[in-house]
Amino acid sequence: MKSRISLRQHYLRATKDALLTLVKAGLWFHCSPKLQAGAQIQNDFFGINIAPSSDPRADDYIVERLRELDLQNVRMDFTYASLGSDAERLLQRVLAEGFKVMLDLLPPFDDAVVLADDSVAQERWREFIETVTDRYGVQVNCFEIGATPNRGRWSGFEPLSYLVAWEIACKQLAGQDILLAGPNVSDFEPISNIILLAEMQRQGNAPDIHTDNLFVERVIEPEAYDHRVFGRWMTNIFKFNLVKKARIYADLTHRFGVKQTVCSYKCWTTKRLSRFSDTPEIRKANYLVRYLVIAATSGALDKVYWGPLICSRDGLITDGAEGYPKIDNVSFYKEVRGDYEQFQPGNAYYALQNLVRLLSGAECVQVVSADNGINHFIFNTGQNTQLHIGWTRDRYVLPLQSLYTQQQIDEASFLDTCGETLDHQAISFSEQPLFLQFVEPQATKINVEQIERLVIPKNTVYPYVDGVEFIPWHEGDWIGAIAVKTGEKLLEKADSMLPESLLSLPQLGVHRDQRNKVWSIKNPLNPDETLIVKQNRVQGLKKFSYRFKASKGERHWNNASEMIRRGVNSPKPIAYFERTKNAAITHNYYVCEFVADAFSARDAFVVFAQGEEQYSGFDKDTIFRAIAHYTCKMHNNQIIHYDLSGGNLLMTKNDHGQIDVTAIDIGRAAIFEGKKITEKMRLIDLRRICYKLDWPNREIFMQAYFDEYGQVFGPGWRKPLGNYERKQRTKRKIKQALKRIRGKH
Repeated sequence: MKSRISLRQHYLRATKDALLTLVKAGLWFHCSPKLQAGAQIQNDFFGINIAPSSDPRADDYIVERLRELDLQNVRMDFTYASLGSDAERLLQRVLAEGFKVMLDLLPPFDDAVVLADDSVAQERWREFIETVTDRYGVQVNCFEIGATPNRGRWSGFEPLSYLVAWEIACKQLAGQDILLAGPNVSDFEPISNIILLAEMQRQGNAPDIHTDNLFVERVIEPEAYDHRVFGRWMTNIFKFNLVKKARIYADLTHRFGVKQTVCSYKCWTTKRLSRFSDTPEIRKANYLVRYLVIAATSGALDKVYWGPLICSRDGLITDGAEGYPKIDNVSFYKEVRGDYEQFQPGNAYYALQNLVRLLSGAECVQVVSADNGINHFIFNTGQNTQLHIGWTRDRYVLPLQSLYTQQQIDEASFLDTCGETLDHQAISFSEQPLFLQFVEPQATKINVEQIERLVIPKNTVYPYVDGVEFIPWHEGDWIGAIAVKTGEKLLEKADSMLPESLLSLPQLGVHRDQRNKVWSIKNPLNPDETLIVKQNRVQGLKKFSYRFKASKGERHWNNASEMIRRGVNSPKPIAYFERTKNAAITHNYYVCEFVADAFSARDAFVVFAQGEEQYSGFDKDTIFRAIAHYTCKMHNNQIIHYDLSGGNLLMTKNDHGQIDVTAIDIGRAAIFEGKKITEKMRLIDLRRICYKLDWPNREIFMQAYFDEYGQVFGPGWRKPLGNYERKQRTKRKIKQALKRIRGKH
């Protein structure tokens, strides 16, 4: 059978269908991006993608994990080679165990490429459909046909070949009581959905279930508006967030006579998250909860299959395998590639387990998912409790007392993202979802509209640090932020960090007292800890120029927070405070952890310049490589220090006998989003690091940096180093001359 229409006819039809639907839908301006209360979450809303292993023990493991997750809905990919293989063994097992299976039937890549016109490939496809139907048609919950027809490089499909595959499957299954699902478009590309659904309806073969892989990875956060649909300048006009995308797909489901809308595959990859975070597994769990809560309350999706269950890069359970299959798992989750002994559930696994347990059968009675970054949900559960879930967008925090009375906070039970009960009272919502359970129904102390109008200051960045909560603080004419460790009392911590308290404490040592003052103190709440206090003083012309900048205290806090978020060592921020008026040009304060038992790169470099080969128990090569690794990682994470002298790089010996490097004095650092860090920008830092080294050692250090970077700079890299050396030499001579002149007078 040849394709019923030519390629030209297909494009003409596709254009007509797309334009007509877009006009009728009014570009979906009627689809609101805002959530509304009232959603009832069905017990079978949550599902998972599974795949076989060559080790039969994995079948038992998968079934045990599915029971542990309390999931009944599973989805499997199944192709020609699956018959009689590990995949069929697993399929038979989960069917025997009573799981509801969505079986995704797909041809091999090479057959999918030619399916539109190759009669032999079409016959193989028909025979495959017939065989699978005969064996499992009455047992599976539904058949999904094909995968990702808009990602031909993964699946082999183009729209025409997919439509032929669909038509053959529909003819083969005609008259049988079998649910059919498709077209499994990947990501948010509604034009692809329109083209395929319109042609499927024209064939008289509209699916029973409209499937799509509704990813939001490209905007990172689940709540974000997608700037890639119509460009950044249209982002806040169309407001394509997860809610609106799901509702658009539900609208297409209705327009083309389909009964259900299902997201058949969704995940965040560890590889992608590692670009933005040093704790990708924690962020994966956070995003899973945030995505699924929003999806479940959108009222637009009937089911979401998370996927995959087991995979080192994408899965809820890692399997220790390296690399990644040639065909992406979203198109064909073929197999579990790692060893059974390496299977290890991650945070996201326990986050899903917690969510399924708490939300299945729940009713959403209040919802906020606002542009101010606040997300807050109240559910009546079937467990005689009321569940509140709250979080903020990344980098924000919201004090619990903004939404609750102290009595309500005292009565709540707190659970973290993974369902662990907290042994302390939480103080704030952050990017990590927080669960509050109440025995009796509780209303927030302000209503939905008031919550949506709350102002969360977006100029302060908050990091993730295990065992620490962060909170903004305003007292008198001081404003800032503090870090509260588990076990510390909020009011006591805030009082101890106010500038009046800091200035009254004994100084252990003054490390600098020129333009700014830096000194160390004992932590007033824990005398075994030492803290660093930096008092930023603005003088001269800077009293004018700094009026247009954030205070240095805030800049230190934000830079430290962002560096920690990106996995670049910096002393952990404890507090910062500035005046409520003229913050940048009045004294402001920054408090951070003290780096104990450290030596600086400058100390080591001075010794190396004198011909020594070791310092503080480490040889020169080890020290150079540690500094090169740290600096290159910082640059790769889009951070330029701008004051990276040897004295601002501290080194300590860790528990494994290796060197840990930490950057200090980070107030001038520039942290970029999505900007390529050029060689010229990298040399801004590298020339300062190299200043105390002689040229032979500079060559050795720069080679260590090139090894970390994976490439060598252009031939002119030595010139900026030489220019900086001459500049510093000239400045030193001028200072010496001025000193002599002053001495004569």
